[in-house]
Parts: sequence; structure tokens; C-alpha cells
Amino acid sequence: MHKFSKIYHGILILIYAVYLFLVIANLWTGWIYTFDPVKGYVRGSLKYCTFIITGIQVVVTEVAVLKHRQVLSSRMFTVFILYPVLSAIVLSFQIFNEYWLMTGCSGTVTIIIMYLAIQSDRIEIDYKSGLRTEQFLDRIMTKKMRPCTLSMISLENLGVLQENFGSTEVDNLVYNLVRSFRLNIRGHFYRSGSKFIVVSPHGLVDVLEKQINASFAKYRNFLSKKGKNYSFEYLAASVNVPEEATTYSDAVEILKSLVDNARKEKTCCVVHSNDAFINAFKRKKAIIKILERELNPSSTQYQVYFQPIVSMVNNKFVYAEALSRLMDTEIGNISPGEFIPIAESNGLIEKLGKVNFEKVCEFISKNSDVVKAVSVNFSVYQMLNPEIEDFVFGTIEKYGIKPENIIMEITESILIDDFEVIRERMEEFVKKGIVFYLDDFGTGFSNFANVIRLPFYTIKIDRSFVLMMEKDVEMLKLVKNLISTFKDSNLKILVEGVETEKQDELVKDAGVDFIQGFLYSKPLPMNTYLDLLRKQKAEIP
Repeated sequence: MHKFSKIYHGILILIYAVYLFLVIANLWTGWIYTFDPVKGYVRGSLKYCTFIITGIQVVVTEVAVLKHRQVLSSRMFTVFILYPVLSAIVLSFQIFNEYWLMTGCSGTVTIIIMYLAIQSDRIEIDYKSGLRTEQFLDRIMTKKMRPCTLSMISLENLGVLQENFGSTEVDNLVYNLVRSFRLNIRGHFYRSGSKFIVVSPHGLVDVLEKQINASFAKYRNFLSKKGKNYSFEYLAASVNVPEEATTYSDAVEILKSLVDNARKEKTCCVVHSNDAFINAFKRKKAIIKILERELNPSSTQYQVYFQPIVSMVNNKFVYAEALSRLMDTEIGNISPGEFIPIAESNGLIEKLGKVNFEKVCEFISKNSDVVKAVSVNFSVYQMLNPEIEDFVFGTIEKYGIKPENIIMEITESILIDDFEVIRERMEEFVKKGIVFYLDDFGTGFSNFANVIRLPFYTIKIDRSFVLMMEKDVEMLKLVKNLISTFKDSNLKILVEGVETEKQDELVKDAGVDFIQGFLYSKPLPMNTYLDLLRKQKAEIP
């Protein structure tokens, strides 16, 4: 125990021992007070001892608070600094009015206040390392961002070490590692599970790699078990605030992304942000903001394009696939290849799917004279949502269209999530008139047995098969056999991605029922697609 702590605890123990002795002795001596049948409460000869004891306790406590100011939160510091003020006010009333018994009350209330403050602060302390938690830093930095360098240090194999050497030993090692941080790294440290956040003076990014590596130097091959050496495996990243991140949440997101990238690419232990990374991050944040704003049925920037599908029966466009687009935004047109993964990773894909579906239903409703059906992509999240059936048929009813106007496209990934739930859900849709396409067959993990167990009407063969058919004779035979097998099971075949005359000839020769691709039409804006359908309708005798 620290020398000051021993003195502090010794003084407090002595104070409380003296006070306890006086209280017990008062039962027989009346040194502090007595109750007279006539006069009532009467102060004793040692009546000021309680005030002196309280004063000593206050002084000792304030000295300790001032000495350890740097490890106390502002909230704790404020509570302890107000402690002598409150005590002085109460003691003043007590001294000048002997009928006010407030000393004990003031002490009790003050102790309760301090106890609650301490318990509140304990939530924000990681006692295994002795550090404040990252939640504490989040609260402080969110209130006021100051220029600084933020670093994240991730212990990559903490679980492995705990399994091999036990939590107690590893906790001690982490505690010593934190001491090494403080010796080598300039800054304040916070912990969140297996990650540490370091707040350093602004502009230290260039030297942090050396400092972080130095902190771990003594922990390389420091443990051994069954002839195998173990070390702390770590990744770290740094970012400057506010140049590269204007909010604390953005800074942490950048740091996590940098660490994740380093983990995937198995790069060096310490990575730093750069202009390209920061620009990509800012663009992603801008796209998220646009999606949150524009994902509504009335949006003009979120649009639905339609790629026509041609039937081999009459060589006419019979359906179209609805495709999402973000057009004319403040950062220009954004491709679905960019914004759809961002929507998926930020919890917006289900909302995107709903808005897409509602726009399609409205489009069909307004143009039912030429639009017979549209295929709409449904994500895993939508299909596994128990409210999907109510949403689909509620929207169909809202716009006064028929279930037969809707083709639901689902990808192979759905088939491996919860097969039985999906199968039952699909059967309910089919009973009410909905048609299902299996999208992008050949890119996932489904097998023929699972596919034919589900009520699909059409299988969409992925473009990758078309390219392989074009280059490899054996693959051409394989695809032809696959198509034949599906058709024997009463399934229609649609091939997507046909762009050349040669590809068109190959897929037609393979016996497909529908073709979708740039050779026939690119995805079209709503009005252009309607013009195409009306022109086609006018040409039919």
C-alpha cells in the first residue's frame, strides 16, 4: 500500500475509534450529552469533541481528494469538495443552537451522497486494469472534443491466453501491460474489453507506432506451455482529431475500421489513417446520411429502374426486374454496388427493400394497362421478418393491385439461414398468388434438392455461367444438363447477363425460357420503360 494511503487510513481508523469510545462511554458518563426529565437535551463537558472529530475527518478527506485529483472524475471531485462546505453549514447551526441535533444527520446524508457518487463512478472503471472505461471517455469527448490523437490498441489473442493460463493470471498480465503503456506511451488510457483507447497530445501519430511497440517489447514470448511460447498479439491504429474525425463516434469508427482492415489483410501491428481512407470514410458517412434521408416512397433521389426480361415464346418483353438507384444526390449518382452494401452493414437494407417494393406497387397501379408484373428483390432480413406477409399484402391492397402482379426474387443465401421457416413462408405467399424467382443461382451454397423443395416458378442462372459457357465446351454441356434437369422439374429458366450475340445464341440453344441482359436492354428509368412497353403493345397486331 502507498505510504500516503497508510497514513490516511491510520488517521481515519484512529478518529473512528475515538468517536466510538466516546459514544459508548457516553451511556454512563454523559460526556457528550444527556436527557434531563426537566431540561430535556443537555450538552456534556466534551460536547465539542464531535465537532472536532468531524472537522479532522473533513480535513483528512480533502487532503486525500486534492492529492489524487488526477484520478477522480469531475463529478467525484465536485462531490468531495462540497463535503466540507455542507459540513461547515450544518455544524454552524449545531454550535449556535443546542436544540438542533444535526451533526449525525449531516454526516449520514453526506456519506450517502458520496457513496452514490462512488457507485456511479464504479460503473465507469475497469477494475481488472484500473483504467476508466471507454464509455466514460465517450461521455467526456461527446461533451467537448479537443484536438488530440486517438489510438486504439486491440489485444487479438486475449481469449486464447485466458484459456491456456486462466483469467486471474492474464488479468495480472494485462494490469502490468497497462503499467508498460504508461511508461512508454504519452497519453491517458481507457479500456473496452480487449481494446484500449489512448488519448495523446495532438499530432503524435508518427511516434505512436514506436511507443506502442515498445510497450509490448517485454511481452514477446513471455509465457510458455507444453513447449509453445505465447505473446500478446495486438493491432493498433491512430487518428488525428479533428482533422480526420470531427466527432468521437466517427473517430472510434475509423479506428475500428483500420484495425479490421489490418486484421483482414494481416498487415503490420500498427496502422495509421491516410487521405484515401479518410475520404472513403467520409463518403460512406455521406451515403448513409443520404440513405437515411431518401429512403421514403416520395423521394426523387431514390429511384427504381426497370430492366426488361424477354420471353423466348414470343420474343417480347413480358416482365422487368426492379433495381434500386440513387440519382442526382449532393455527391452525384451512387451505384447500387456501393450503396447497397452500406445499407446492409448499417441496418438500412430492410427499409430500402420496403421503399423499393412500395414504389413498384405504386408504379404498377398507375400503369396497369401495360405493366403486367415486376420482379422485386427481397433480402434475407425481409424474408425472416415475421411481419413480411402483412407488409407485402397490405401494400398490394393499399395500391389496389393483384398478387399476380408481383414476382418476389430471393437469393440462395436465404436457403441456408432458416430453410423450414422460409419454405413455410413461401408456400403461404404462393397460395395467395405470389410468384417466386430464385436469383443468382450458382453463386451461393444451395443444392438442387433444396431448390426443388421450394415453390419456385423460375430459376435465374447467374451471368458467371454464361461466361463459362462461352469459354469452356465442358461447362457448356454442364449448364445444358443443369437447365434440362430444372425444366424436367417444371421450373422455368431465366439467364441474366447476356451481352453479346454469341452468348445469346448459346443460351437460346440451351433451352432457356427468359433472357435478361444488356443485349436486349439496360436498366431503364420509369418513363423510358413505359415508352418501351407502349411501343411494343402498339406493334402487336
